[in-house]
Amino acid sequence: MSLWKTEAELRAEKAKASGAAAPAKFDAARKTELDGLLKRLAGIAAVFQMRADAVPVPAFRRIRELMDIYIAGGIRAIGEGKDFLDQGVRLSDQEIADVHKLMRDIFHLDVAGIDAGKPPQK
Repeated sequence: MSLWKTEAELRAEKAKASGAAAPAKFDAARKTELDGLLKRLAGIAAVFQMRADAVPVPAFRRIRELMDIYIAGGIRAIGEGKDFLDQGVRLSDQEIADVHKLMRDIFHLDVAGIDAGKPPQK
């Protein structure tokens, strides 16, 4: 029995105690698959940037920054042993602030008060 528990172990215990299923760790084959997917996503983002550079709409070109935030979250999730496809991407506080700013700049929409899954109030 270990005296120290990792954060993942503590979360798994809390999830088990609450009756939720604990997140499963992925094997080496799944990690390779996720790494490959992130490389393809990065390639798509690079092609988007090349194509968007010809569009005279600066706000549209900033969509690439949203892609980069997602890709960085996926890289971080894999490093933490999490499957970002099944468990989603967790953003840092700075990334959340960046996404909010980008949404205001690109779409003129303040997403700070919007709950996930609920449409914005008009």
